[in-house]
Amino acid sequence: MLVFWNLLADLNIIFLVLIALLCLWKFSLLPKRFQRICYLIWFNLAIEIGARVLAEVTGNNLPLLHIYTLGEFLLLSYFYMGLLSAPRFLSQNFAWITLTISVLIIGNTVFLQSIYGFNTYAKTAVQFIFILYAILYFFDLSEQDGLAFIEMKYLRLINSAILIYYSGSLFIFMFSNYFLQNNLNLPSGLWAFNAMLNLVFLSLVSFSLWQIIYRKTKSSS
Repeated sequence: MLVFWNLLADLNIIFLVLIALLCLWKFSLLPKRFQRICYLIWFNLAIEIGARVLAEVTGNNLPLLHIYTLGEFLLLSYFYMGLLSAPRFLSQNFAWITLTISVLIIGNTVFLQSIYGFNTYAKTAVQFIFILYAILYFFDLSEQDGLAFIEMKYLRLINSAILIYYSGSLFIFMFSNYFLQNNLNLPSGLWAFNAMLNLVFLSLVSFSLWQIIYRKTKSSS
């Protein structure tokens, strides 16, 4: 199972590199909402590379998990900030809510869970928030009349990818604290499952970006 997990991890980083290059190559063709996903892809790639280097040098790359949790939250919140118009309280106070939760994520690292250990509380909380964002967007689709049909179609696909990935991997971080408190190693099968979900997420995102780029190129030719 460990070999399978390593293979999936390698496939994930290959996908990340390809999508990051695609974003870099055709960034100007992408609508602003899709450009915001590119920021997340570039950040993910930087963290993945950093995590591998840190694991080789120090044997502990968990500090990057804390940085990743905060960055992931900020970037996905920025993505949904451009999508969600309801509920009104959220859309009107998105920036303040994002800032408040970011402070709590940092506080978790400073006061509760060491930067050299798993930040299971913060990671679980932000995954719940991402699932909430995705569900709210599905309910908010009727309010998005101004979006072009094609753009809405692939935003919906990216939103589905986010919902699938974070719903599927949530229980890993919910139960990881139990394993750690009982001095147990997390089963490699859980990490393999998480890597598979991430591969599905990256596949759907890359397909959506490519379709938008292809259609933009075709319409301008």
